[in-house]
Amino acid sequence: MFVLRKLLKFILLPVSIVLFLMKWGVELALHVTGAVIGLLILLVVGFFVYALFTQRWTDLLILGIIFAGIVAVLFLCVLLQETCDSLREKIREL
Repeated sequence: MFVLRKLLKFILLPVSIVLFLMKWGVELALHVTGAVIGLLILLVVGFFVYALFTQRWTDLLILGIIFAGIVAVLFLCVLLQETCDSLREKIREL
């Protein structure tokens, strides 16, 4: 049984490396673009408040969709990172 586990770990080594590179790439992209994303969110919220006070409802809807899209992309990046971590941990526990 011990030999089979080591063989399986050896076979899954490329998968573990790919998972590590995916997580590292997403993390690097988030760190590099973090300031730009923060500024974009700040601008969208500012325009959202402006559209709210000037009663421009179509602009308000468009800005709400843009904000939801930004938050969804950030959520998916974090979800991808955590999924890669959990899969690498399962491979490590074999």
